Amino acid sequence: MRPSRARSAAAVLVWVVMAAGALVVGLTAVGAVGSGITGEGLRPLTSEEIDTRLAALPATSAPQPPASSASPAAEPQAVVVSGAPGGTVVVRCEGATPRIVSASPAQGFELKESGSDDGRPRVRFEGGDIEVDVRLTCANGAPVGDVRVEHDD
Repeated sequence: MRPSRARSAAAVLVWVVMAAGALVVGLTAVGAVGSGITGEGLRPLTSEEIDTRLAALPATSAPQPPASSASPAAEPQAVVVSGAPGGTVVVRCEGATPRIVSASPAQGFELKESGSDDGRPRVRFEGGDIEVDVRLTCANGAPVGDVRVEHDD
């Protein structure tokens, strides 16, 4: 009866050692995925780096109305308005009224608001200490975005 008990205890001990080894290998693999193959992880940008990148962006200007030979009964064409650096907004003008088709935040930003403010559609993106407010209008049948970047200091 004694050898059977010793064998069972040895089997349980081997199983515990193997389970602990598998756990260590699994945790090591998960840690390696987060830091990449070279071990260098991504780091967030500093406020100075963000300001430098924002200053290097070109100023936004009103897009020219699209030249098309579409019939007047055709649905208005949607235009992408840059909400740099917060993201992009796809807008369609229905007469003189801008309609938001979609809004997509850039990496590191989230869509906080999308709606109408005093009859003018607007989209607000937030990321870190930056807020990007895009107010939309239509000029000559083409969407125009007024982009304002605010820094929370």
